[in-house]
Amino acid sequence: MAETPLIVLLGNDDDDDDHRALFTEIRRLGGDARRVHPDELVTEVTADGTRFLVDGVELAPDLMFGWVYEDYLILGMNQLETARLAGIPVVNSAMTLLRGQSKYLNSALLHRAGVRHLPVLWGRDEETLVSWTAERGYPVVTKPLMSSRGRGMYRLADEASVREYTRSLDPAPEQYYVQPFVPAGHRDIRVLCVNYQAVAAVTRVAPQGTWISNAPGNTRHRAELTEELRVIAEQAAEAMDALFAGVDVARDERTGELRVYEVNTCPTCTATFRELDMDPVPLLELASFLVSAASDFHGARTGWRPSVTV
Repeated sequence: MAETPLIVLLGNDDDDDDHRALFTEIRRLGGDARRVHPDELVTEVTADGTRFLVDGVELAPDLMFGWVYEDYLILGMNQLETARLAGIPVVNSAMTLLRGQSKYLNSALLHRAGVRHLPVLWGRDEETLVSWTAERGYPVVTKPLMSSRGRGMYRLADEASVREYTRSLDPAPEQYYVQPFVPAGHRDIRVLCVNYQAVAAVTRVAPQGTWISNAPGNTRHRAELTEELRVIAEQAAEAMDALFAGVDVARDERTGELRVYEVNTCPTCTATFRELDMDPVPLLELASFLVSAASDFHGARTGWRPSVTV
């Protein structure tokens, strides 16, 4: 490994502010950082080994960090898994990113790990969904398989709206993903975790006129990182095998229990912490972990701890 470890972030410029803050801290800590767009990366695989090239020049990362989603998810997953097979440590691996994008896998893994989540139903059959929602009660919430920032979410209030929604689905393979609506004051808490450890929590309140707490225009406030909140968020991050994660948690007003909505594996931070007039603590802690992991991946996984939590 080079004296100055090279950390390659595989991603595009959609979250440029986050990447810039992360890279600045990596360099301050003595590492080097570079973002490579999935379209820029050329991979050679032969019997002699695997090489990665950008602009015709070989790239020799000490660690790769996956930050790909939506349109670039599948391509990025292939590249990250190829890097892992070539012996390069990968943070937020191909499967981690798939789990973070797929609402289906989110739910399966959270329930399997015993994390307090919600019952969900996914598929295409209309009558099964009608029966399920009638049994569970209304309203219910439906989400696209892969989306972010609250896009494509609907609250269905009765059988007629359930049938209308189901019939509006595009041709296969699109399916519904439905869960009960949680009355939580139109707010949730995003907990940022690094190496499965909670480092910050932010309350998000839905914009006026909507119930979707992560929709554009929401307001954000610093949240207390209580022991109860920390434990459930860390359990959820570990269930996804997400070394950098944003865990979305709500408190059910009926029972007082915390419930994990989902786990995001490419969580943005900079705009939120700028609004709160705070340093982007999750990105600073992430930089510390990545520099440590680039030098000793196993040692960082077992021994790294955050220097600060907020």
